[in-house]
Amino acid sequence: MIKLSSIGSFFEEHVEKIVLVIVGLICIWLLIAHVLLSPNMVTYNESKFSPSAIDNEILEEAKALAQTLREPPEKLEPYQPRAKEFLAKLDSSITNVDIQSVTVAPVVASSESAVGVYDLPRIGDVEDVAIEHIRAVAYVPIGEVTEQNTYDKSGNEPNDIDLISVEGKFDVAGLYKRFKECFVEYVEQRWADPCLAEPLFAAVQLQRQELNGNGAWSPWQDVPRARIDQYRKLFNITEKVEQLPAGGLKVRLLQYDYPMVQIGLLQPDPYQFATADEEWLPPELHKEYKQIKAKEAMETKRQEMEEQREERNRQRDTGGIGNVGGVGRTGVGRPAPGSGRTRGNQRAGGSDLYGMGGGMDYGDTRSRGRSRTSRRSSTSSRTGVPGNMADPRGRSSGRDSRGRTSDLYGDMMYGDMMEPGMGGVNARYSPLNEVYTKYDEMVLTRLTEFEKLEKLTFWAHDDTVEPRKTYRYRLRLGVFNPVAGTNKMNAKYKDQKSDVILWSDFSDVTEPVEIMGKLYFFANNVREADKAVNVEVARLALGRWHSDEFWVRQGEVIGEPREPEPEKEDRNSRQNRMNDPTGRFDPMMGARTQQKTNVPEIIDYRTGAVMVDTIVVNDWLDKPLRTRNYFDLLYSYDGVNIEHMPVGPSFRPKTLASVHSHINRLQREPQEEFKSFGTSDRKRRGGLGGDMMDDYGGDYMMEDMYMMDQMGGMGRR
Repeated sequence: MIKLSSIGSFFEEHVEKIVLVIVGLICIWLLIAHVLLSPNMVTYNESKFSPSAIDNEILEEAKALAQTLREPPEKLEPYQPRAKEFLAKLDSSITNVDIQSVTVAPVVASSESAVGVYDLPRIGDVEDVAIEHIRAVAYVPIGEVTEQNTYDKSGNEPNDIDLISVEGKFDVAGLYKRFKECFVEYVEQRWADPCLAEPLFAAVQLQRQELNGNGAWSPWQDVPRARIDQYRKLFNITEKVEQLPAGGLKVRLLQYDYPMVQIGLLQPDPYQFATADEEWLPPELHKEYKQIKAKEAMETKRQEMEEQREERNRQRDTGGIGNVGGVGRTGVGRPAPGSGRTRGNQRAGGSDLYGMGGGMDYGDTRSRGRSRTSRRSSTSSRTGVPGNMADPRGRSSGRDSRGRTSDLYGDMMYGDMMEPGMGGVNARYSPLNEVYTKYDEMVLTRLTEFEKLEKLTFWAHDDTVEPRKTYRYRLRLGVFNPVAGTNKMNAKYKDQKSDVILWSDFSDVTEPVEIMGKLYFFANNVREADKAVNVEVARLALGRWHSDEFWVRQGEVIGEPREPEPEKEDRNSRQNRMNDPTGRFDPMMGARTQQKTNVPEIIDYRTGAVMVDTIVVNDWLDKPLRTRNYFDLLYSYDGVNIEHMPVGPSFRPKTLASVHSHINRLQREPQEEFKSFGTSDRKRRGGLGGDMMDDYGGDYMMEDMYMMDQMGGMGRR
């Protein structure tokens, strides 16, 4: 009992200390378990780290990575191309098959084993090369033209352009014959391969030389495809097998073996012209076209002068006012109220204001007011149809290959459906229709069979020429080498083993083409008080030459941007406008309302030349021998080289005087409104973008679709 009581008294005496010890032990456990040995462990790289330890681990890895970046890179194994392995698998239609258990017929011949048996055919010559330069306003694309973003969809704006087209002719039938001889006829029968005997055109290479200032020609340079060519990247010339992109020659052949691609290669579409009196045609046909247009313009001018002379005689006989041909006229040259007749119809009689009494003979806007007789004869001679069916711009209606006449309202009138006297089969057609017919005969279509062509006419464009430079050209035609990169060709052609393209010989060199400048200036006179010079600056803008005068002093730039002045309407133009039966007249002003699309808002007359000084020049003339004194204008473009120009029209060099006279003549020519995009007198095939609706007509399109369906689509011809 004494022992138990002593133990109890011990606890009673030390209970507080015991509790403090227990609490201390618990605190120590909490410190160790939850602070020093935290349960919040993080797994990183398959290891667990405490919050403090993971920071150290990441820091060490960062240091190691920084050290690795400072070390030189390790050399990788060289890349081994596997294109041949891929093509080998592509050629095999059976893979991973145990062929030992399959009975295989013995192989008699294989094209892969045809080593050195084929000769390469001679391509031939390019003949009858022709060249033509057209300066006009065309619809220039704003963005880049691609296969997806074609010319007609890329957005465009009218702008001045110099387009050079080079044409050549090629014997396609002879080419097919030589291919057949090399790959079918002149080899053993077991090696004959008709697939190789069908040539596929690969390239049209146009080259040019530029005339240098010393009179020598530069080296030949390749001319790139036109900006509007949607296949210009595809048509980049690659001459070696190893330079071909992925897929090699087989993919290249598939890309080119498409009718519209072949047409785009050989006969690329030209720019769409906005100039009303300009049409693109192949060079030889375009020269004929311009000659006919010039003759028509001269005939129109002659008739207008004859009418004016007749009108003056009538006015002199009648005193200028009164009845002309029995119909009253007002003093301002307009039909009298209630007369219902125009000036031309007053002389002819029997027609109302719109010519309804004479079969709706509207005539030609360029020669409005002429007599009905002369109007009918001139219009019929140009278009082959009466005035009511003629284009109001005076252009030919054109014919398609089916003999249909394209009138003002489209292909609605057929020759055999027209009434007598309306330009049916007996009508006299314009020579322009013959030009368009020749174009229709030479143009390629999706149904053209190349092997049946007697002569292939192909062409190429150059839209990169620069003003005031002279060029000459040559071109050649390329055909794919079907055995390029193989051992199938004869040993004597080993140097051409890697040649993708077999070339024809270059054509003859064309005659030089000189590109006229688009900006000229002429010094007219000097104001001696302050040595200021009156300079006339001429600028080509939207197809028309504009000129203005500037007084320039030392150190000043010649020319500045200005707004064009409104054109003054001469008496003849005003009279023709007022007698235009198709015009829209303002009831207050009596003027025809129209929107000028060929007048720029601002004309940039800046020449970039700075006037340096004027000096007095004394020299001699040879014929007759005499002295002359004049001022010379000194100017510079770069501040280093100083050029000079005589002041005054009588002292100008012959070349500069000729340019000034030519510009003045062009300024006097009448200007018509721009044509809309896609408007043309000639027939055009569908665009390369794949548009099925072309200008051949719906029945032509249906024929093409039927033939495509019969052929199973656009496969190899």
